[in-house]
Amino acid sequence: MGGVTRLGGSTSSGGATGGVTRLGGSTSSGGNTATGGRTGTGGSSNRGGTTATGGSTAAGGSTGPTSVCSFASGLNVAWVQFAGDVPNPNLTTFNTIFKNTYTYGGRVIRWWFHTNGTVTPGYDSNGLAVKLPQTHIDGLKAILNAAATNKVAITISLWSFDMLQGAASGENISATTLANNKSLLENDTNRQAYVDNYLTPLVTAIKGTPGLYSWEIFNEPEGMGQSGWTTGAKTTEAYIQKTVNWFAAAIHTADPTALVTNGAQTFDYCSGVSGKNNYYSDTALRGAGSKQNGTLDYYEVHYYTSNGASNSCFTYPASHWALDKKLVMGEFAAAATDGVAQDSLYTNIYSSGYNGAWAWAYTVNWPWPAMQTGMQALYTAQQATINSCP
Repeated sequence: MGGVTRLGGSTSSGGATGGVTRLGGSTSSGGNTATGGRTGTGGSSNRGGTTATGGSTAAGGSTGPTSVCSFASGLNVAWVQFAGDVPNPNLTTFNTIFKNTYTYGGRVIRWWFHTNGTVTPGYDSNGLAVKLPQTHIDGLKAILNAAATNKVAITISLWSFDMLQGAASGENISATTLANNKSLLENDTNRQAYVDNYLTPLVTAIKGTPGLYSWEIFNEPEGMGQSGWTTGAKTTEAYIQKTVNWFAAAIHTADPTALVTNGAQTFDYCSGVSGKNNYYSDTALRGAGSKQNGTLDYYEVHYYTSNGASNSCFTYPASHWALDKKLVMGEFAAAATDGVAQDSLYTNIYSSGYNGAWAWAYTVNWPWPAMQTGMQALYTAQQATINSCP
């Protein structure tokens, strides 16, 4: 359908693996560990204080989002034009994707926005994010409106590990863009400029627009860590956590009803299981960035067979991970996995207590209609639950 696919390059054993490659880069064993504490079991986050043990979320006493779905069934687009769907989206293609997804029982679609920063947000000569152009608002609203027209909703993934991929990855990132992306992650001035000039105005502009389900800060940011697979530069988990905290806080401040998540590479990085870590607990994020409302509303984790059997959502139920918020499987291969047949993947994830399933991916690797029958089978069996989302 256009753009860069993930096919080609070498495989990273912590990212979208099991036959999927990440646009080049060297082989990696998957990310470094970090502290962040174990989270509890039950409830969702209370952004203004400590972790709650039940109920919906709140933002410092204001009415928080109450619409985290019991089960968000859907898929990944994740792009029509890699990194370039905004400002001029191909609405004909998006409408086809949205229509097909809804027809066969999907309700939420995960879509990537900046991706690697080569088109949006844009930087000035000092390396600071420029003020949000109206064309970017218009392009994003056009995608959301197309989604709403077709009765589905979008999770907007702002950034991917691709922001630190080098030219060798085949992503056409200039040295200047790469440096600006790294500074956005590691420099408070640069990070705040993105918040002030771009993210806050964007969230404000589309607040209340039909077709929005949630915001995702990063796709698999662990790939940018010291043991990650990005080819252009590396950062630290502490900077990743701080950026998640700041961006989540900015979104929650601009729109207290917005839902925010983050796409963890594997359960190695988002789990309460002994021997694993939760980089994205309320305690970990607040400790990294100091912003009390910079927490997640639900967790999102990915799984491919090369992530290792200890990370399998098809082997372990959601309760196994000892997390304190709802949990969505944001990526998995639309193919038979760990003894689960291709057409039973969605039903298996649902029956195992997870709160959503987004197969990879409509346009690449296991393209449509690979996930169609499985998504439809779950819908047929659980229409009331699926239709309650979003």
